[in-house]
Amino acid sequence: MPSRMRRWLCLAAVALIAIHVNAHASMPKHNRRRDACTEDYQQSNVALNLIQVSSSDVVLPRILCFVNTISPNHATKAQAIKDTWGKRCDKLVFLSNVTDNTLGAVAIADVPSDHSHLWQKHKASMQYIWNLYRHDFDWFYKADDDAYVIMENLRAYLRSPEIVMQQDVVPLQLGHRFRLTDNLTEYYVRDKHLLEEYQQRWPHWWVFNSGGPGVVMNSLFMRLAVQSFPLWTCLSDEYSQTLPDDAAIAFCMAWHRVFPPSTRDLSGRERWHANHPHGVYFTDPSEYPDDMWFNMYHQGIGGIQWKENCCAPDSIAFHYVGPDYMRHIERQLYDCRKDEFKGAVDSVRGVYHFADDIVFS
Repeated sequence: MPSRMRRWLCLAAVALIAIHVNAHASMPKHNRRRDACTEDYQQSNVALNLIQVSSSDVVLPRILCFVNTISPNHATKAQAIKDTWGKRCDKLVFLSNVTDNTLGAVAIADVPSDHSHLWQKHKASMQYIWNLYRHDFDWFYKADDDAYVIMENLRAYLRSPEIVMQQDVVPLQLGHRFRLTDNLTEYYVRDKHLLEEYQQRWPHWWVFNSGGPGVVMNSLFMRLAVQSFPLWTCLSDEYSQTLPDDAAIAFCMAWHRVFPPSTRDLSGRERWHANHPHGVYFTDPSEYPDDMWFNMYHQGIGGIQWKENCCAPDSIAFHYVGPDYMRHIERQLYDCRKDEFKGAVDSVRGVYHFADDIVFS
């Protein structure tokens, strides 16, 4: 192809791209928003449509959110949390391996950032938060940097009678329950004397809240946990190499007769989800063997619900949510539902003949 023709083709391509960009920029804002709202990221909308966001007018209880992260995730996962659900916390603290003033991250001293030290980091983060903020907040939400939390639904749930009646008298840690099988209990607890003592006292299953979607703890739980960390029954730092930190904290608190309660609704639907919206809706447990870990972890505590029964209408949290996924959930639950509110207002105007200049907010 002659060089002149190639040059003309390149110029034509550039012109077409410019026309496309300009057309998008000049597109009415409501059209761009409509297009964004029709996007179905990873086929998650079918699950998100089952969820209703509670009123944002509720300001109590006061909730501090602390998120464990690492420096490579500051500009991606952590920033996405700060831009989305984190802004609805009464205070948001990132606990990392380095201090980052732009993000607002604080370094946890003397704790390696790798996966083999999660139990150490878990204890250090709770100790740090409790020492600084124990008098300022009612509840403390611990999350990883791939969780998405619907704060309005969390506040509404914490104000429900079943929780309010307990919050000042019982140490509470609320989340998505898993259970360990006996063989895993024996594998994780290497101290045979400690294992024997535990099994004699608590012959039932080892039930714990998954750390993935996060857990919310009241002050009584935080205080008792921090006081218990040095005890023999609370598992030493050496267990970080083998034992998941979310299971470790449950083992620690079991010696105080503190066990995770169910947080499902009356229909058995989960409020906290150990997977992302697509996963909780489309994962059919019958397609997997009973001894697959995810099935085993739910046996005897309600099983796995999917499709229309996957999600309580007042669902609170999801796991395995990357930055793009977070922004999609944010858009679907908040921005794209403004039209629903506007439609309801227009209906009221029509019925009661309100003037157009009356503003509903």
